[in-house]
Amino acid sequence: MSVEIVLRLNGVPVPVTVDDVGLGAIAAALADRVSAPTSGLTSPYMTIEEAAEYLRCGYDEDEDGTRRVKRQRVDDLLSQRRLTRIKDGSRTLVSRTEVEEHLRREPRTPT
Repeated sequence: MSVEIVLRLNGVPVPVTVDDVGLGAIAAALADRVSAPTSGLTSPYMTIEEAAEYLRCGYDEDEDGTRRVKRQRVDDLLSQRRLTRIKDGSRTLVSRTEVEEHLRREPRTPT
């Protein structure tokens, strides 16, 4: 069995075929990463991009094919003062707890 994937290097699509041996090596490497112990420390703060990803705000794609998370929803929540803006130098952070509380109190629409 082999799988063909397309990588983008500097915006140029590069097709790569991976055989069974390569797939096995990738699977082993991923298994090691997933099972590797972590420090268990999670920052109580997130960047706007991290908060947008946590809230699953979606992605935009640049002209060069780079995916960027849509941060507008988090910016809107900050402007509406539904989340608190924390400045750390030039970085803007939001509290992980506040983002989680926002999710709990946000009314859900049935799908």
